[in-house]
Amino acid sequence: MNQLQAMTTNDFRAFLEQELGRRSSANPNYSLRAFARDLGVDSSFLSKLLNGKRSMTARTILTLAPRLSLSEEQIQNFVQGANGRRRRYPLNSLEIQTLQEIEDQRVAQMLDWYHMAVMALFDVKGFQASATWIAERLGIEVTQAQQALDDLMGTGLLCQNAQGEWIRQIDRHTVSSRKFPHVNLVKKQILEQAAEMVPKQIGDHSAMTISVANSRLDEAIERIRKFRRELAHFLNEPSEKDSVYHLAISLFPVTK
Repeated sequence: MNQLQAMTTNDFRAFLEQELGRRSSANPNYSLRAFARDLGVDSSFLSKLLNGKRSMTARTILTLAPRLSLSEEQIQNFVQGANGRRRRYPLNSLEIQTLQEIEDQRVAQMLDWYHMAVMALFDVKGFQASATWIAERLGIEVTQAQQALDDLMGTGLLCQNAQGEWIRQIDRHTVSSRKFPHVNLVKKQILEQAAEMVPKQIGDHSAMTISVANSRLDEAIERIRKFRRELAHFLNEPSEKDSVYHLAISLFPVTK
């Protein structure tokens, strides 16, 4: 029985660690970066997999395994182990805590969709804290972009240091519409933008109408909340971002 056959079916991460160790022993110059290159993935992605900061999904296994000379049976054993896990992109407690909820009444009352977009633009490659640049990227008026910058500075979400550099006070943020009803207007603006994108076939837009048991609504809403944050984390993970997107998921009754 070889080493892989002796391992448990859901231990693909441990197999990668052992394979890296084996190759490093054979060649002292062999590094994690070299291993990532041979697997056809980014070294930071592989590092997070090995450190447990990224979940080992079936898709990941099917991407990496063919480059490791594994048999089809061995690959399927690992995949079955991964499929037994309920969540594909689990967040640890630290990652959840970094999503800060804005509590300031002044912030909640002045929000338009582009205020949130300006905050997100800080992560986009080549960001410029210029009303003209922001207006061009978001497709809004320069006066709106300048007003957004002024509003965000006035509420302390943005500031400038002594060198004139712009600083975002909250990296990942959310605002509760239950606490601040005005936020529902922002959601409406986002849905209106989504309707404009459908005929242009930009992004992904889908809807389902189903019968439900009301007894499961609380759990359904909690699942949506977790999925939304997990997907946001997944999309936000790369160090370089190109664009700002809205992510909107709705579940609401049709019957009275």
